Amino acid sequence: MKQEVKASILVITYNQVDRIERAINSLLRQECSYKWEIILADDASTDGTRRVCERFAADYPELIRIMPYAKNKGLVGNYFDAFEIARGEYISDCAGDDEWLDPKRLQRQIEFLDSHPECSVCFCDVEVYKDGERVGLHSQDKSRNGYFKEHVEGYALLTGVLNNTVSLPYTLSAALYRKDAVMSIYIKHREMLRNEKGGIEDVPLIAALGATGDGGYLPITGYRYYIEGESISNNLSYEKEYRFYSGVLRLVRKLAEFYKVPLSELKDHYQSKISHIAAQARHANAPELIEDIKAISADWSMPIPLRGRIHLLLLSLQRKKPGV
Repeated sequence: MKQEVKASILVITYNQVDRIERAINSLLRQECSYKWEIILADDASTDGTRRVCERFAADYPELIRIMPYAKNKGLVGNYFDAFEIARGEYISDCAGDDEWLDPKRLQRQIEFLDSHPECSVCFCDVEVYKDGERVGLHSQDKSRNGYFKEHVEGYALLTGVLNNTVSLPYTLSAALYRKDAVMSIYIKHREMLRNEKGGIEDVPLIAALGATGDGGYLPITGYRYYIEGESISNNLSYEKEYRFYSGVLRLVRKLAEFYKVPLSELKDHYQSKISHIAAQARHANAPELIEDIKAISADWSMPIPLRGRIHLLLLSLQRKKPGV
């Protein structure tokens, strides 16, 4: 009898030719008694990343599949195209410039979900690397207090991800989740997960998983996140920071309405992010963004906090300077 695929790991990559081999090799070190697969999702790289992916797919045809070549889709489109073709009961992922740790991670996360039907997701710890050395461990991050315990109620994860100010409750790449839990929403309300304008995949997915079940934590360090240069959430320009976080604010507002989470419970997120984008607009000397910030504030039905108003005032004064 043919064994069904138990888990699929999506490798999401774009122009990471110098690091993609490290990521894939870290997955090949997994020791798992279940049938599982790796799906390589290269988003039209121009630096040779796809050639590396093709080599691995040819060397491991029973384990690795590569997405067909297509024009660049962006992070959200690339992730969910891979998600859709995944055959596993459970899904996880790995960024092309990061790596998995602990060779028993996949086995243990599968066993956890098999024995905890009330949980839609099982996550583990993450170590953060910068300039060749470890600079942090997520379980020691005070902003994540309350999430690193064996059982976390789904609503706490839902509100935690929507009301985040610094960190998400857990890192999606450190998690293994039930595909059918996500599909229960994806089939009827695709835009609540595959939101191209929001520009991110993790917040909608963590929200969906919190809305459909509880979470569980395995006390193992199973993922290494590298801070290297510029990424989606590690932007190096004021304009990109503005576009990213204004998109997040709009996305969270939609998710709150869909999951019926009162905006009053998300005040911390709103105040933090609206002040942040006001600062980015000011630093970018972009007074044309003032009305956009006011529109976001009106959509949230919340006033702009004092810190944000000060940034907008200073920005408006910059606009009035002669010669500017």
